[in-house]
Amino acid sequence: MAKQYIDMRNDYSDQLNVIENNFNTERQKILNRNAEEIKGLFQEQKAIEIEYMNTRSRKEDEYTKELEKLRTQDANDQAEQKIKLEKEMQILQKCMEDMKAVYRLNEEKLDFNHKVLADREKVNKSMLESLKKKERKFKEVKSTVKQKFETQSQKFEKDNKAMTKDYKRFTKEYLLLQKKYERFEKSDKNRFHEIWSMN
Repeated sequence: MAKQYIDMRNDYSDQLNVIENNFNTERQKILNRNAEEIKGLFQEQKAIEIEYMNTRSRKEDEYTKELEKLRTQDANDQAEQKIKLEKEMQILQKCMEDMKAVYRLNEEKLDFNHKVLADREKVNKSMLESLKKKERKFKEVKSTVKQKFETQSQKFEKDNKAMTKDYKRFTKEYLLLQKKYERFEKSDKNRFHEIWSMN
């Protein structure tokens, strides 16, 4: 009777050892799978963040270069316009002084000088119209650039919102996965204590 009791006890002990080994193996597989899944999510999140940072940096560089180019072009155009207007003003001043001198020296040439002034007035009107055309052109260029900037700004804001939404979704999935891991760990501890108490 005692021998049969000992054999039965040994059989139970062996079965418990087998169950415990199987339980530990299954638990280790689950832990490894969860660890790999968490690692994959971290790597994916890191890749997305790096891509977003690279894209944003590249776009900032492009906008900086474009703005600098526009500033340089506007400065050059303004300088050229200023030089041209100053030269024209100097020419006009010289013409006016010459005409005054001619008027003082010889009043008989008044009709000729009047004709020269009339011709010069036509040139000035033509120049004024040309300047007005240039002004309209610059305003159109400014409006086009401004509209393009606003369009691109809206696009980047939309992209930023989409990426922020993805980031929040990945964070939520990570937290859910962490809760699952804690639940499995708690379940493993309970099962271990139950087997331990049975033993």
